[in-house]
Amino acid sequence: MMILNKLRSFTLITILTILSTACVNAGSTSEDGVGTIISGTTDVSAGTLVILNKITDVKLEIKDSTTVGEKGKFQFQGDYGNAEGEIFFVTFKTTSPPGIPIVVESNDKIKLDIKQNGKSYDVVYDGGKYNGEMSRLFNVYTTFEHDMDKFNADVAVIDPTTVTEQIRKETNERYTALISRRSEQIENFIKTEKGTPATYFAVKYLFQEQVPKLVLLANEKVKQDMPTSTYATRLAAAATQIGPTVPGAVAPDINLKTPEGELLALSSLRGKVVLIDFWASWCGPCRKENPNVKKLYSKYKNKGFEIYAVSLDNSASRWKQAIEKDGLPWKHVSDLGGWKSSAAKLYAVRSIPQTFLLDEEGRIIKTGLRSHQLDQVLGELLN
Repeated sequence: MMILNKLRSFTLITILTILSTACVNAGSTSEDGVGTIISGTTDVSAGTLVILNKITDVKLEIKDSTTVGEKGKFQFQGDYGNAEGEIFFVTFKTTSPPGIPIVVESNDKIKLDIKQNGKSYDVVYDGGKYNGEMSRLFNVYTTFEHDMDKFNADVAVIDPTTVTEQIRKETNERYTALISRRSEQIENFIKTEKGTPATYFAVKYLFQEQVPKLVLLANEKVKQDMPTSTYATRLAAAATQIGPTVPGAVAPDINLKTPEGELLALSSLRGKVVLIDFWASWCGPCRKENPNVKKLYSKYKNKGFEIYAVSLDNSASRWKQAIEKDGLPWKHVSDLGGWKSSAAKLYAVRSIPQTFLLDEEGRIIKTGLRSHQLDQVLGELLN
């Protein structure tokens, strides 16, 4: 089956692909307690190499190495970390995952209790301002790894000669559910925890490709909680490159006049699931969709759904006549600028109909939904 080996190295894939420097012992060997001390106890075999790696966006730098002692103890001591906290990665034998991410500030005293669990580790963190958050994130993605190991083991014993469509369907559904749950849990971590270096680690190193929604969420949290940090600077740059109208972004506000001449801001509808619908009286496909959209509006309007229709008309009379003739009971706005509409430019609309579905916080969920697709999504969101 195609999915058998997809996720063995799924976690920390970015780290696997960045360059490592030569193995060195950069730490102090003094016993005066000055500097950062990272000590650990583990059930990994005595004599096993332990490597302290510093994670950067460019490469994985090996900063120090030692071995596990006879009593399962190891220690690094030296000038590690800085005032805002740098991300390090403790590994055994090689620099490759599995490993333990830690956030290190200058002169931190960090203790790790590491137990082997299958192909990864269970870890108790003690010390470091941000390692409470990192510990909770670590538990999220290592739980996923355990679940994926179980999945791969179950798939491995399936006899290919006996595979039916039902088995294939159930296996793919289980795989998809695992991936979705991992993404949802990481998203929930970003939303509910303070913005810290662990937040940056989550969006930068736990996905094979950048997830725009998570980058945008992380940018907001880190900007709020660590506004002058390098993490905030890097996330702001990444968020700027993503653009304003991708899923996960807070929809840019629109504030145009209604047919009655009153200004109506999109942001005034926060608290509801909102469909921004770009249309025009002269747009045949738009008008053809209207009867179906009316049915959906009637079905969901009392469950927290609203439509904010932006017309690209030039003529006020034709705009108003189309609303009346089609019997469209939702919110309508326009600046009567046609294709030069300020809202169309803001949302980079180049064809209509075009839609943007927003959640209660005003974040874009999906774009380009037609009525038959919209019914399913609204059902999942509002029922």
